[in-house]
Amino acid sequence: MWLETKPSDKSLITYSGELPGRLYRYRSVRPATLDRLIDSEIVVEVVHLAGLKDLNDPDEGRFVVKFKGSYSEILDFWRAALRATDPTLASEEVEAIAKSNTDEVVRSGYAPQERVVAFTRHVIEHVVRVACFTKLPLNYSMWSNYAKYFDPVAGPLDHGGICIEYRCDDSWRGANLHPVKYSDALPEINAIERSELNLVNTVYMKTKEWRCEEEWRIMSVIQSTPPFPANFAANSKIKIENGVSSVIFGLNTPDSVIDEIRS
Repeated sequence: MWLETKPSDKSLITYSGELPGRLYRYRSVRPATLDRLIDSEIVVEVVHLAGLKDLNDPDEGRFVVKFKGSYSEILDFWRAALRATDPTLASEEVEAIAKSNTDEVVRSGYAPQERVVAFTRHVIEHVVRVACFTKLPLNYSMWSNYAKYFDPVAGPLDHGGICIEYRCDDSWRGANLHPVKYSDALPEINAIERSELNLVNTVYMKTKEWRCEEEWRIMSVIQSTPPFPANFAANSKIKIENGVSSVIFGLNTPDSVIDEIRS
């Protein structure tokens, strides 16, 4: 079932600048899943959102967590975090664990514990979902990296996939569309502020090595906590009405793929 996003719905991050008139998404092609790609992404106009852990940049979502505040503020942070993570904990347990964690943070120079960092990254890499677009439909490097044809015999063929062109208008703002910012500065998050916006902003940052891609992203968050179910990402997708305007074929896209998509 599709749920319509209304203009009044709250966005996690709203871009107020000018939007590009067209956005593009490179797609690799496999013979076994070509029909599904056509039916889903071209005909029905579905956009699948991947977890940060599934993207090709190992530094996706990178940031440093700091605890900047008083002892009582850090203690309040742990109380809230424990109640949100495990509502079954008794008040006495919450208080004891929160105090123990706070004391440990203070002893470590107000740095987060390694187990907390690992758990936080594990959760974020799963629940934060993104779809990547670009303003560049003729970027040779992106055609090579993201638009391959996977021949069952010969193997992957660069420039053998497709590039889907989308009309972009103000309706995309509700999907948290935002241009990626390229910077080598490492984002810093103050945990006790519990700022959703600061955390979300890190999803739209990449190192300068990637700036040639001129990337734009849409983003969503699945409301879930570990352990994640087997079908966790099954509905990690959105539908963009009247979005697809054309399909661009690569220099090496097989004729059979071109004919099937045209038909």
